[in-house]
Amino acid sequence: MSWGFYKRARASTPNAEGAVTARTTPSTNLPAESRQTQVIEPPSDQASSSSRSSKSMEGSVETQHTYKNDGIVGSASFTHTVIEGQGMVNSSRNAYEVFLSFRGEDTRTGFTSFLYTSMIDSGIRVYKDDKELCEGEEFGLELLQAINQSEISIPIFSKGYASSVWCLKELVQMVKCQKTRGQKIMPIFYDVAPSEVRHQTGGYGEAFLSHEKKNRYDEETMRQWKTALSAVAAIKGWDLHNKTNREEGEITKMVTHKVFNDLKKAYLTVSNNLVGVDPHVHKIMENIGTHTSETWIVGIHGMGGVGKTTIAKLLYNELSNKYKNCCFLSNIRETSKLKGIYCLQQQLISDILKMEQTNIRNIDEGIEIIGKRLSDKKVLLLLDDVEEKDHINALVSKRDWFGKGSKIIVTTRRKDVLCVLEVDWGYELTCLDPNLSLQLFSKHAFRRDFPKDEYIDQSKRAVHIAGGLPLALEVIGSLLSNKNKEMWDATLKKLESIPDDEVQSKLKISYDALNNRQQHIFLDIACQFIGYHKDTVVYFWDASELFSEVALEVLQNMSLIKIEIDNTLWMHDQLRDIGREIVRQKSNMKIENRCRVWNPKDGLELLKRHEVIKSLKVLNLAHCRRLKRTPNFSAHSNLEHLILSWCKSLIEIDRSISQLKHLVFLDVSYCESLQRLPDELGRDLVFLDVSYCESLQRLPDELGRDLVFLDVSYCESLQRLPDELGRDLASLKYLSLIGCSSLKRLPETIGNLESLIELNIGGLTTTIEELPDSIKKLKNLKIVNMRYGDIGKIHDTFWTIEKLEEIIIIHEDYHYGGLHVKIGDCIYENKSLRILRLEGVRIHALPRLPESLIELEVRELRVVPDLSNLANLKELELSFGPPNSDGKSDGLLEELTPRWIGNLTKLKSLTLWYFRGSTSSTDLSLPPHPRHLTGLPSNLSSLQLRSCDSLCSMDLSNLRKLSSLVIRNCAVAEIEGLGCLEDLRDLQLHNIIELAMLPDLSKLNKLRDITVRGCGNLVEIQGELPRFLDRLSIEHCNSLREFPDLFSLPDLFSLMGKTHIFMHINLSQMFLYGGRDELLVRGFKQMQIPDLSDLDGITILTVESCHNLVEIQGELPQSLEELWIECCESLQKLPDLSSLKGLREVTILRCGKLAVEEISRLCLEKSIKFLREDDEEDNLPDWATIERYERRRGARQFARIHSR
Repeated sequence: MSWGFYKRARASTPNAEGAVTARTTPSTNLPAESRQTQVIEPPSDQASSSSRSSKSMEGSVETQHTYKNDGIVGSASFTHTVIEGQGMVNSSRNAYEVFLSFRGEDTRTGFTSFLYTSMIDSGIRVYKDDKELCEGEEFGLELLQAINQSEISIPIFSKGYASSVWCLKELVQMVKCQKTRGQKIMPIFYDVAPSEVRHQTGGYGEAFLSHEKKNRYDEETMRQWKTALSAVAAIKGWDLHNKTNREEGEITKMVTHKVFNDLKKAYLTVSNNLVGVDPHVHKIMENIGTHTSETWIVGIHGMGGVGKTTIAKLLYNELSNKYKNCCFLSNIRETSKLKGIYCLQQQLISDILKMEQTNIRNIDEGIEIIGKRLSDKKVLLLLDDVEEKDHINALVSKRDWFGKGSKIIVTTRRKDVLCVLEVDWGYELTCLDPNLSLQLFSKHAFRRDFPKDEYIDQSKRAVHIAGGLPLALEVIGSLLSNKNKEMWDATLKKLESIPDDEVQSKLKISYDALNNRQQHIFLDIACQFIGYHKDTVVYFWDASELFSEVALEVLQNMSLIKIEIDNTLWMHDQLRDIGREIVRQKSNMKIENRCRVWNPKDGLELLKRHEVIKSLKVLNLAHCRRLKRTPNFSAHSNLEHLILSWCKSLIEIDRSISQLKHLVFLDVSYCESLQRLPDELGRDLVFLDVSYCESLQRLPDELGRDLVFLDVSYCESLQRLPDELGRDLASLKYLSLIGCSSLKRLPETIGNLESLIELNIGGLTTTIEELPDSIKKLKNLKIVNMRYGDIGKIHDTFWTIEKLEEIIIIHEDYHYGGLHVKIGDCIYENKSLRILRLEGVRIHALPRLPESLIELEVRELRVVPDLSNLANLKELELSFGPPNSDGKSDGLLEELTPRWIGNLTKLKSLTLWYFRGSTSSTDLSLPPHPRHLTGLPSNLSSLQLRSCDSLCSMDLSNLRKLSSLVIRNCAVAEIEGLGCLEDLRDLQLHNIIELAMLPDLSKLNKLRDITVRGCGNLVEIQGELPRFLDRLSIEHCNSLREFPDLFSLPDLFSLMGKTHIFMHINLSQMFLYGGRDELLVRGFKQMQIPDLSDLDGITILTVESCHNLVEIQGELPQSLEELWIECCESLQKLPDLSSLKGLREVTILRCGKLAVEEISRLCLEKSIKFLREDDEEDNLPDWATIERYERRRGARQFARIHSR
């Protein structure tokens, strides 16, 4: 049996009003410490039970207190539960902000009534018992609930207050809430002196004598009452003793004003239309929660409009009831410009010290006051939209400016600002995925969570335009709300080329903050270089003296671009469109005046006019697949950039290109039909890319002395390089010759490329076998990349090139003996070498390597090297084997970690592995496979061990900084110290046959991903799993009998496995608790899938590779929106789809026996999108369907559960 679930990145569902609320689950299915819903059983039949989803603050567990008899002697027993710090009220009631405690017959119709009315008129939610209690409700329980969920309690002490048992009970609960959740108490002394209350004299003393005479309350209860009175009376409040009616009216206004201001600081307003925020808040709260006693600074960064302020406000609201001193400094960037930073300092000091006005004359004075006056205050501080280092220096330059336990949250577009602040934890906020984007858009466009049926296609277009940016989704959704379809189409057509004004003004703030060079590079990327390799364009920009490395760092820090894992440039669609709109506006919106043309269609139109356009500098004709010959370029004499990439039919470039005296950039990559270039390309050319021009036979003899970048990779027909290569290309810094299969040798003149920095040669089809001796003359060469070639002849002088920093030699066929490369002993003399990677290279022993190395990877070693001198090494990967041709190894080390490895104190990443089958022989002089793992450097953050067949013991207890642990094909029976790795985030255990037990991992709060696969003797995983686990994979562990509870894992995103133990999982409960809304059924062995109708909440169902499946029985969930069935060759019958009102898309692929015609007719009638096998190539589906199809085809983010 095979099941799986996929959980989207949210843990909340919207209520009818659109607000995000937490999902709840019946408490009977959860252990006490992880229940999020508690049922309160009232002490009378009339009182209704109530429950409320509650969230523990700062990661703490809710504390339960049981009240029995309420201190009454001899009364009937009852029990009820109160969760400290949680406001638990009937679900039909709103949360209260203020609780009024008073003796009714003393003040109800006078002062209390006036105060209540005054606060209600000010919009404050006040609990006053005679207003709020419904007839028949249990008096005491309701009051306790109201106190618990209020932010402020106001006891009004009158002469008869202490004679009321309920008043005293209320006061005791107020004091408890003050201690446990920081609730504020504001006492009012109406007609009694504070000293009478504090010391229980006068009428208060008489009241306690009366209680004692009645003998109804035990001594402990009486003591609690007196302690509470003394504690609250010591708080500074308002004394109305002997005041006139007029003075009482003034004090009523003062109290209301004070309460209003305190509540304003303690709670920040956020939109009700929130989507996808809970996972972010949860992760940050989790981080903060583990550092409750420390001053902790969290930085939230990301592009404008991504939701940083919203997340920060939610965090502030979550934390504010834990802090007496709270301050929210909003929009610091704009406020500092309009009013000055010292005004922000004034607000900070005033809010924390509770002073009405603070006069600060200058910034330095403000710094001095903050550092001296606030250093003993535990504060909650939110700094919103910080942009400059000056903001940090003036407000939070040093963490000791604030008391221990303070929490500081900073939002910024600039990541580098967080470095100045030395934040403890940085969190990047990214855009929403398509599903959440559609939900947020729908909230603003339709006032509900999904589009109207007739607007589905247009809604998806809008979501695509917004690119997952919350600001854009909200603005565009509101713009289209209540508009007809014609207006939708017209608006979307405009937005596809021109960004909305409101979105543009918000995002353009970051562009305006750039200097001229940075703006130039931003526009270059927006109009031309998205998707280009960073290093490629850096060579070009640097030749233009744009100082690109600095500029790119600034653009990254300001969240205007990202550099992807593959080192390519990425920019959000909205930012791209803003950059292009800036270009349009500079040209007065006329294409003929534009300096940059990025749309190939517009470019061809311009060329056809044969008009002289001197303003044109950048022309993009990429992907013009029918273009065979370029037009004449002579009319565009100022053209600097010409892009012709992917013009697959292009066979000729017009000779007029030689007249473009300002041309510096030419990209003709992937022009597979192009056989030759014009003899002259322009003497000022800086960048030339002809990669993947498969038919190109030769390069021009003269390419110009200014050429910096030349890429001829995979020009398979290119037979030679120009003989004058070295003489003419004196400025060349980058040369790539990978995959030039017809190129037999490198000319000796390559040694004359005195400026060359990076050389890439090799490729599976290359026939170059030797580096020319002249390469030693390349004094500026830093990077040599020889991947998958056969270049084995390397002169000793190569290893000592003065500035050489990185050498990569990779050979594909290392299983067949590898490429023999001799590393000269002189490599030790190279003091610049930082990175050395040797794969598939036959090396018996490594020579002594230079101390400058920080990364070393050597595979297929046969002798253990001595690396004791590499004190700067940060990454090390060593592998041993394979065996010699006679089946014998030259010998391996006895201990897996030689003694010198402990001296590598800077080492962060270590990988050690053996080829399978590289067993040793008794005839060998060196010892066999390793048996013990000892002496690892304590700073390791990543450890991988592979194929250590004899490894039987390992102790990791000293690796406190380890974040990733991967062990494959080892014989270890126990992993000591695993439960102590507090920083561990990723744990992978593969084919560890002897492993029988995993220890309790519940204390590893940072652990997010666990994979255990092929551990056939694993019987038990002890204790609990980490509460915040994201992914769990258990496969082929057929002896596993004891498994931790999965229902206490609220963040579990992906669950996959292949073991019988998952047969006992109740899927209905899993989906109810975790908010999971996608189900994958894969590899199901039976002929039928049971009824799935009870899995309410599932929106996407995928059935895949169930080769024996004939029928899906029963009904499908009514919540289903998308159905995907693939590779189910025997499937003949589906449930009735006509009753699924929310169904939007159906995809059927490679299900030969399923009658798709009937399904197709149904989908046509119901306007449901339908994709089947025939549509795959001929009729491309919409963008969202393509995205999902690729996701299912490629690296799946589905969860899988396989059972036997």
